[in-house]
Formats: sequence, C-alpha cells, structure tokens
Amino acid sequence: MEVQKEWWKTQLATDIHETLRTKEAELPPFKGLSPQLGLRRYLVDWLSIINEKQGVHCTALHLAVYLLDQFMDSYDIQESRMHLVALGCLLVACKFEEEERRVPRIKKLNQYVREVYSEEEYLQMELTILKFFQWNISLPTPAHFLDYYMTEGVSQSDLHAGYPVCSVNKSRLYLEKYCHYFLEVSLQDHCFLVFRPSVIAAACVAASRICLHLSPTWTSRLHGITGYRWDHIAPCIETMLKVHEMDVKATKTTKETKDSVSSAMMYERGKHSGYNRGYAVCIS
Repeated sequence: MEVQKEWWKTQLATDIHETLRTKEAELPPFKGLSPQLGLRRYLVDWLSIINEKQGVHCTALHLAVYLLDQFMDSYDIQESRMHLVALGCLLVACKFEEEERRVPRIKKLNQYVREVYSEEEYLQMELTILKFFQWNISLPTPAHFLDYYMTEGVSQSDLHAGYPVCSVNKSRLYLEKYCHYFLEVSLQDHCFLVFRPSVIAAACVAASRICLHLSPTWTSRLHGITGYRWDHIAPCIETMLKVHEMDVKATKTTKETKDSVSSAMMYERGKHSGYNRGYAVCIS
C-alpha cells in the first residue's frame, strides 16, 4: 500500500488502519469459479519461492496472490499462460508495494520459466491486469494489517501457562514467528478467502497466542485495536489451528519415517559388521 513504512508505529496508525478497513469493505467476494483453481496452491508456493529469492516484502507477495485470485476467478486461463499471469501479478504488486530499486526485472523473472515469454508479453499482461482492476490496486491484504495488530500481541499482564510472562520481548519474538507462519498458512489455502483480510490478521495473532499458551487468548487491548470480539474471529482461528495440527502430524510422520529408515540401516549394518546385534539403534 502507498502508506508510510512502519506506519503502525506512527501517530497516524489509527487513521491509516481505519482507511484500510474502509478499503477492505469494498473488496469483491471470491467466488471460486476458476477452472484452474486446482493449480492455485502450486502457483502460490512457486511465487513464494521467487519472492523469497528476490527479497521482496511479504505485502507485495500477498497483493500479488490477491490479484491472481481475483483474475483467475473471472477468466478461464490456458494452463500454458498461468505462469505468465502469476508473474504479471507479482510485477504489478511489486511496482506498487516496493521501492523502484527492489522491483524484480522482467529478465530476471523470465529465468524462472526458462525465458519462454517475451518482454512484450509481460508488459501486455501487466496492462491487462491493471485494466481488469480498473487501475485500482490499492487493495488491503492480511499482511497490511498484521504488524499493526502485533503491537498489542503480548503485554506485561499476560500469563504463560498460568504464570507471569518472564520476558515480554522474547515472547513478542516468538509471537511474530508464529504470526508469520499462520499468515503463510492463510495465503496457501483458498478457503481463507471467505474471511476479510483484517479478520485473518487478527486470527493470526489469536492462534499464535493459543500455540504459545498465552492467556487470556483474546485481550481487551486486542479487541480494542482490531475492533473484533472473539466470536468474530473464532471460525478463522479454528481453520488455522486445524491446518497447524495437520502440519504437526505431517512433520511427526516424516520424522518417524526417517527414524525408521535410520534404524533399519543401523540394524543391517550391525548384522554385517559384528556389532549392534539383536536390536536397532534409532538415530533422530
């Protein structure tokens, strides 16, 4: 967005937040009609990798994915053009969100698709995207709200597992890590598009506090800064925590599989080298 860097630390933070909420209320609903919706997760992960390699801010990535979602929702796009559309959205978003020196060059982005598109095709795609949005891409995403809400994410009066928080600063660092994890979760799955961006950002903070065992889960200060009661954000939180639970199970399964393979290898090695006979050693 065309707002001051780290606006959430300024005296204008409340006014800027209200402006973002007003813009958010005007966003069109996501209908999920794209025939290529099954490719969305792949494209989002792909753009995330490019975004990280190019050192682009997460607000640009989130805007790019929002542009992609709305554009895909209105067109039946040939699969051979999906990468061009995704990169076009990223270019438009970066030119809006980033300083000029940080905007990826077309030549650089084209390397990620083995230079199958011409520069003219990129420019034409950018123009098509801008016309589709009627040149209005000042569109708020969860990433635009999160930093503001995180300012009240942890306070001295919080309890951790029933005891006073030992270090507020350390807790804030952990909260920030969790919040950005949940922010990434919300970007990957299109089921979150039924929620407003500010609801998703608020849910990121609440879900993070749950994972960190901070109580109360939703404080009066968070209610005040977001304007949301617990019941407003509860459905989004529930969805986030379900995804988190699946991630934990997947990680555990992967670790157990690696442990099982390592144990079998150690057992076989023991049989043939004269040691470790009769039992397997688990290497974690």
